[in-house]
Amino acid sequence: MNEIKNTAYIENLEFTQYLLFAISVFFIFLISWLIQKRKIKTNPLYKYYTRGVMTKIFGAFVFCMVYIFYYHGGDTISYFETSRALTNLMVQNPNDFLTVISQKASIENYYLFDGHTTGYPWPYMYYDSKTFFVAKLLVPFLFISFKSYLLASVLLAWASFVGIWKMFLMFGKLYQEISVQLAIAVLFIPSVVFWGSGILKDTITLSASCWFIYALYNSLIIKNKRAKNFFILFLSGYVIFAIKPYILFALLPGGLVWIIYARILKIKNKFFRYSVIPLIYLISFGGGYALLNSMKNSMSISGLLEEASVKQNDLKSTDYEGHSFDIGSYDPSIAGALKASPAAIVAGLYRPFIWESRTVMMLLSALENTVYLGLTLWILLRINVFRLLRIILDNPLILFCLSYVLFFALIVGLSTSNFGSLVRFKIAYAPEFLSALFIINYFRKEKRKLKN
Repeated sequence: MNEIKNTAYIENLEFTQYLLFAISVFFIFLISWLIQKRKIKTNPLYKYYTRGVMTKIFGAFVFCMVYIFYYHGGDTISYFETSRALTNLMVQNPNDFLTVISQKASIENYYLFDGHTTGYPWPYMYYDSKTFFVAKLLVPFLFISFKSYLLASVLLAWASFVGIWKMFLMFGKLYQEISVQLAIAVLFIPSVVFWGSGILKDTITLSASCWFIYALYNSLIIKNKRAKNFFILFLSGYVIFAIKPYILFALLPGGLVWIIYARILKIKNKFFRYSVIPLIYLISFGGGYALLNSMKNSMSISGLLEEASVKQNDLKSTDYEGHSFDIGSYDPSIAGALKASPAAIVAGLYRPFIWESRTVMMLLSALENTVYLGLTLWILLRINVFRLLRIILDNPLILFCLSYVLFFALIVGLSTSNFGSLVRFKIAYAPEFLSALFIINYFRKEKRKLKN
């Protein structure tokens, strides 16, 4: 089958969409300013609120312009057009709409759409449960935005910002002395603002993972408003699992360590506390291994590693020449993954390097990675390994962030060899990574002050 270029909508972007965009931005700014003015009296962290919202909206606008005028299409347009067909069906025949969204994809349900009044979902999205789930989530945004791509993108960015803001408030409350650095890490990383603001899976999963972390902390660690936060924890976990289950797999081991170790931290005997951590990890990874292996083959450890190996080899093909990298082939087994883990983690955290950049987008990502690498090296060169370990082990949030980041970076490094995909995957853990580096550096400097 010949590839269908989804350009019809792009070539007909009307002036009314820009007008709706401008009006919506004005009202979002006004609402954000009023919220900031009211909340800042009791919480100084709200001084970043309006800037954070408007940065997110700006990211959504730039994202739309890049995909419309530079890439001339892409998954974001396909998501929009698929969701637009669903929105049309909802308005014209609610019963058929409920049938489509509640039942498994089938050829019979596909032809509940028509080419004249509703339009058709993109088949590759309709028959993929993960991508079609995203399209279904977008329906309210398209309905409210009068099916405007620009306005729907803005509304999605605004809604997704709430989860990110909640996580920032949590981080900022715990480490108020470095609120500026944490605001940069959580709210203002350029690649996260860009890739995490448009109509893509990444925008939704980024927000959901931030909600998950926030709710995990409130429900199971400080036990605040537990019923509400348990609901948020379940809902965000469900959304993550439905779209990108590997994010949930990356969150859970560190989350379990965070929950248990936050309680063990009250024990004064540091030797006991530190010696318990390997046992917690052993239990969490062992439990995760047993759980995955009990699932169907595609979700088992061997199935996931096989899929990761195949995807990595596929992305090294000549079709991606100039945009791919190679950590070396590895055997799709636990031993093979462990052998490839150093190269995979380095790739997941710090690549592309400056000299690997082939496009403007890759260069911008490489500049960010240079900051991550520079800050990592700065910390490692300015502190001895035992002091570093003590800082990490005495701060459960750092322990959680690094567990999540390293496990996720390993998954990403093992499963992709394409820089374009790598940059997008990385936004799910970049805020936690940079936050952890800033917090570690803060404690490093505090220790130095005490000595002086």
